[in-house]
Amino acid sequence: MMGTLGAAAVGAVAGSMVGNAIAGPSGDKATEAKAAEAKAAETEAAELQKKADAAKAKAEAARAAVK
Repeated sequence: MMGTLGAAAVGAVAGSMVGNAIAGPSGDKATEAKAAEAKAAETEAAELQKKADAAKAKAEAARAAVK
């Protein structure tokens, strides 16, 4: 549960960064840098979500083995 919440929070931050990068009135290089940073954050969020999903599946398998 905590992993899913953490991944969701990272995803929300990444989405916010993308929005700021697109809407920001700064120069092109700054916008490109922010967009690259946002893309990296999105990639990290996706990786964290995969890890959270794997941990959840592992926990469910462990619970099923106990029954």
